Amino acid sequence: MKDVVGLGALNLDLIYRVPEDLFPGNIQPGIEVLGETEQLESILQLVRKVGKLEDKSGGGSAANTIVALSQMGFDTGYVGKIGNDPEGSFLLKSLKGVDTNKVRKGKQTGVCISLLSESGERALLIFPHSNDCLTYNEVDMEYIANTRFLHLSSFAGDTPFCVQRRVIENIPPGLKVSFDPGEFYARRGLEQLLPFLRRSFVVFLTPKEVELLTGEHHKTGCRKLLEYGPEVVACKLAEQGSYILSTEQEIQTPAEQTEVVDKTGAGDVFDAGFLAGLLLEKPLEVCAFLANKAAALSLTAPGRENYPDKVFLARAL
Repeated sequence: MKDVVGLGALNLDLIYRVPEDLFPGNIQPGIEVLGETEQLESILQLVRKVGKLEDKSGGGSAANTIVALSQMGFDTGYVGKIGNDPEGSFLLKSLKGVDTNKVRKGKQTGVCISLLSESGERALLIFPHSNDCLTYNEVDMEYIANTRFLHLSSFAGDTPFCVQRRVIENIPPGLKVSFDPGEFYARRGLEQLLPFLRRSFVVFLTPKEVELLTGEHHKTGCRKLLEYGPEVVACKLAEQGSYILSTEQEIQTPAEQTEVVDKTGAGDVFDAGFLAGLLLEKPLEVCAFLANKAAALSLTAPGRENYPDKVFLARAL
């Protein structure tokens, strides 16, 4: 039995440092934009002219989480879809220590262009490609059933969203689900996410995502979301740390102070730190501590360069 299996988008992350006043079009720091396939080359040409390539790495929210958990010593696997191209081969190699036997191949690998301002703020331009072609028949349900946690993050398209919903309707009762909807899913609204919330053990959100789903401040909104089924709601507050709510506890944990180089994936590494605590059967306070500390470490370098590992976990504990 694996510790965690991830199911979510797989992207090639291209991280460019770009002066904020030279961000293309109406793109602003802090937003996520879904791009059209035919726009990819023109966008790349533009950012190459005005920016500097800082890093090229594997990406995708659930993939980042699973890689961090793998580096911390947990037995992990992944279900997703890449292209039958050099970018897809690069992504498979980037999933270090992760079982990728259930990653399927389509035509073209997904790409995420991350634009970093000088302050470390980012804007994401996402081109899903093969991610949006994942079908339920390509998901090995027996493989997914044989894990302690199934970790879900968002896809951009309707087809894989429906695949994930069908997956959680057909997993064994004892399998725990962790769910990070991201802004793409939060924009779908509460009604569409109810099947996920009802089946989740822990849900990870930002204050903006809580507000999108509930129309409430994060503390009030987290309490409202808790009523729909999850046992734990973990709200990521960036520089303010985190807010963790369960039926029995309310925990506010301060952030770790650190130099910020790149915020890309920090929230995903937060998820990994929290799940590490749950897998080790630690109290929620320790889970939150590990999550904040892991996220802070990831901020200090581009991409996955400074993800937590076994040494980090041993020292933190």
